[in-house]
Amino acid sequence: MRETFEPETIKGWEGRTVDGRFPLRNYLGGSDHSAVYLTLRQGEAGDSEKAAIKLIPADAADAQKQLLRWQAARKLSHPNLIRLFEAGNCDLDGTSLLYVVEECAEENLSQILPERALTGEETRGMLPPVLRALQYVHDQGFVHGRIQPSNILAIGDQVKLSSDALVVAGDRGPDARTASAYDPPESAMGAASTAADVWRLGITLIGALTQDLPEWDRARPSAPQVPASVPEPFREIAAHCLQVDAAKRWTIAEIAARLESDLPEAAQTVPTSPQTVESATAPAISTQQKTSAKWPYLLGLTAVVAVVVFFLMARPRPSSHPAEVQPTQSQPSAVAAKPQPAPAPMQPEPKPSSPMPGASKAETTVPEAGHRENAPANIDSTSDDTTSNDNNNHNESGVVQRVMPQVSPGACRTIQGKVKVRVKVEVDAAGNVTKAEFESAGPSKYFSRLALEAARGWKFSPARSGAREWKLQFAFSRARTEVSAVRAKR
Repeated sequence: MRETFEPETIKGWEGRTVDGRFPLRNYLGGSDHSAVYLTLRQGEAGDSEKAAIKLIPADAADAQKQLLRWQAARKLSHPNLIRLFEAGNCDLDGTSLLYVVEECAEENLSQILPERALTGEETRGMLPPVLRALQYVHDQGFVHGRIQPSNILAIGDQVKLSSDALVVAGDRGPDARTASAYDPPESAMGAASTAADVWRLGITLIGALTQDLPEWDRARPSAPQVPASVPEPFREIAAHCLQVDAAKRWTIAEIAARLESDLPEAAQTVPTSPQTVESATAPAISTQQKTSAKWPYLLGLTAVVAVVVFFLMARPRPSSHPAEVQPTQSQPSAVAAKPQPAPAPMQPEPKPSSPMPGASKAETTVPEAGHRENAPANIDSTSDDTTSNDNNNHNESGVVQRVMPQVSPGACRTIQGKVKVRVKVEVDAAGNVTKAEFESAGPSKYFSRLALEAARGWKFSPARSGAREWKLQFAFSRARTEVSAVRAKR
């Protein structure tokens, strides 16, 4: 019988180190036979970078085979497939374990679905990256074996498929002993197949669009019923995925072709090249390497191509230098959470937003997202406490440089009303932000993170009074991002 993890054991391992190299930081999730932690690994440049480390019991009968599977999966490389970095065995408190170090995802689809189902547009953004990764896995002679929402992840602006459970087609993986609601009718036979991946994809598709799995009696030969609420083309795709006879199920290429046929004509066949495949352009899904639409990746998790921009968990990476904010870019970004229509037309200069709670004086309202502006020192009428009455003294504490968050178009599309984030910044005598922290983070980690990064790049006019405190309110809407700034009373 396979060994299981107790919750107390999993929590107790936090702070320990695996193989003398990988510290177990925060517990990220797992099951009764796996545990995933945040860790650090040495990057290619020699610096430390975040990663995830997964621990599973070292089943004596299968441990060596599992290590060989991970070693084989490490050689795979695809922009929509989670990278594996290291694999090995270790011992914690007398428990023999296997570990694999991989890319650290920010979010997975199973974290979205308890809150709401995906829309049709969001699913159009999520599905192509998954199909591309799955086709690549199949082309390399592997089967995924665990297609389900928790294994569809978002990293930065890309949607990625997990890779730590891959098995060679026809082999029997360790998870074959663990029954799942996503398993196809032939799962009792144990052999992994590409057709089984297609079945699991069909179940996942219905679950993403309805928040529920289809009812199905395994004792009967009939296929599960696709709910009438599932829109086309996903209803037809799911029906062809969930054929009891594995030979009658669609292939990944057929699913991709059906999905592409439902796109606007202008977005259907865009030639690809090796250069575009290496950049944000998606490779063709078909095994015949036909040309396909340019789909972006994911983020939490964002897709744009030609006329239509689709996102699932929009989580673009913030710039490493917040003060050097560039205009919102139009290249494909990943689907980490949400869909996006064609870019909205240029909006007029926004009107000043309402003051933040506690604001008593004039504010600065900043235009569209994606801009950095330098303003005169007296742009804000809130003055420094030490401002002299002498008209020749110009040390008024105004905003000199404003950095706006880089919000992807797809992320904007997910907003209902306005998302407000309030950030408190400490400013030194030279006008530089020395500390930024949330006063109110708002409901979205994604927008909160963008606001905090942007706030760190603001500049204020110098003041003899030394350190000051400002409050910035970022108001995100579908049309624009507005920012107001007020000097905090001390």
